[in-house]
Amino acid sequence: MDAISKEIRFSLPRLVANLTISLVFVGMSYIVLWTLSSISTEIVFLLQVGFLLAAGIFLMRILFDALTIVDKATGLFVRILGIKEGWSRQRIFKDTIYIVAILLVTAAVFPIFSKLTNSGLLFQQISTYAALGLILLFVYDIGRTFSRITEKKANSVAKRFSNSSLDEKINGT
Repeated sequence: MDAISKEIRFSLPRLVANLTISLVFVGMSYIVLWTLSSISTEIVFLLQVGFLLAAGIFLMRILFDALTIVDKATGLFVRILGIKEGWSRQRIFKDTIYIVAILLVTAAVFPIFSKLTNSGLLFQQISTYAALGLILLFVYDIGRTFSRITEKKANSVAKRFSNSSLDEKINGT
């Protein structure tokens, strides 16, 4: 939990600043549309594209900062569930089982909520979005695990190639 709070304390000001700058660029693109649309549509289009590209750059920076926070939070959540960092195949299998369990529980609860007259639709939407969020979390964890497995394999292959080329240089062949 301490690592997540440190990451949030470090990344939150950057997230807010990047979001503010991005919103300013989006706002500027609308201001240009409103003020210069009577002068030249080509200039307005080019300015809007430029402003939206600048906003997109800052949104990408927000995404990268948010992914580091999500990565640490996912690791904490998975540890709370009792899934260990090692044993990658078992971890992927457990994540897949959790996804199937979430789908089954949501499918079982959905008809119960449909029988409620006043707030049934609200509960259905809440359960759908909660299930979607949890499924996305586990899919992200599966992707993160695949990425680590692939990175380890690629590093070992690269190390093997670099060692074999070094041996060839030493032996003179």
